[in-house]
Amino acid sequence: MKKQLSIVLPVYNEKESLSLMIKILNSTLDFENEILIVYDNEDDNSIPEAKKLQNQFDNLVLVHNKLGKGVKYALQAGVNNSKYDNILITAVDEIFPILSIEKMLNMIVKNNYDFVSGTRYKNGGKRLGGSLLGHFLSRIANKSFCLITKCPMSDLTTGIKMFKKNFYQKIEISTNPIGWVFAFELSIKAYTMNLKVGEVPLISVDRLFGGESTFRLGKWVKEYLKCYLWGLKQIF
Repeated sequence: MKKQLSIVLPVYNEKESLSLMIKILNSTLDFENEILIVYDNEDDNSIPEAKKLQNQFDNLVLVHNKLGKGVKYALQAGVNNSKYDNILITAVDEIFPILSIEKMLNMIVKNNYDFVSGTRYKNGGKRLGGSLLGHFLSRIANKSFCLITKCPMSDLTTGIKMFKKNFYQKIEISTNPIGWVFAFELSIKAYTMNLKVGEVPLISVDRLFGGESTFRLGKWVKEYLKCYLWGLKQIF
């Protein structure tokens, strides 16, 4: 199978980090790819920057998400407009995981994995910066879920996922469009469908290059807890 990848980048006022992310992606990835920059609002400050970058790079596609606000719908809009069979979803400010992209793609193309998750919690993976409470809750949620269910993925909640398009087209994302909760659901569904799943360690640095975070502790914890309990019910 040829190495080809559609990279879905949801943006929300990411003017500061978008240019750097695009330039690093284009300088480090040496296989055929496209980058879909997906925005919700016409006044997003990422749009003028994206249009300038399109004059430099011919692999950029600007996608207006009209399905609903939030990353969950941005992913759907990106997949709907993608041309390749392998999809990567990642955050635009996550620069360091770029080093793990080719390894993730090799697992899918060469080893026929269906779903590959990044992991911040195993085999040298790290999570740096951001909310200490958010970090603690994430570690506890992932560790306990894996201990209870024997799931082989140690970081189900990270938003850095790669998968075959036909996997995504077979499922329906039912979680509320709050933050990146849908990534947890994606991981659970890949596991419960008995697909070939794997993970690659990565270094995640929260908000290193600015931009506007959508993190809201109360809302996010509530939705992650709902997904956690739903996942246990599905598995048992």
